Amino acid sequence: MGDEIAVVAIGALIVWALQMIDKVCDRAKRRQSTLVAIASEIQAISHLLRSDQYLEKFHSLANKVRAGTWDGKSTYVVDIRSNFTRVFEANAFQLSELEPHQVSKIVTFYTYTQAFTDTVKPDGAANGSEFGEDIASNILTAEGYLMAILPLADDIVLMPRKPLPTLEAE
Repeated sequence: MGDEIAVVAIGALIVWALQMIDKVCDRAKRRQSTLVAIASEIQAISHLLRSDQYLEKFHSLANKVRAGTWDGKSTYVVDIRSNFTRVFEANAFQLSELEPHQVSKIVTFYTYTQAFTDTVKPDGAANGSEFGEDIASNILTAEGYLMAILPLADDIVLMPRKPLPTLEAE
């Protein structure tokens, strides 16, 4: 009788251990899938920002503001009508699966990206004010957002275990 109880206990322990391993593996797979999806979207956003040379354009405007040669009128309008954060929005509930440092960088990236978009849209802060000083200040702010967004994107793209495919420059 004692041997039978020991066999049943060992069998139950093995089943429990296998279930735990399965749960851990499933959670790791969900974590990587979420991370790859979000990192891929961020990689695409970063690629668009770089291929359209937004940083260079805002550096040029910001340098004119800093040098005092800005004409007070020229700005850079980005008329974004598409939602570039669909993957993030669809997976936001999964962020708790990721590591805290990953979540922090991802949320910061999307917050800065939204702030940049809000600043440069046609009725945004870098365009919609009648006061030149406000527009000048917001051009510098938009430049700062881009200077933060692009390195964050580079860090996030490296987070998945397997490297993401490289996007080709146009």
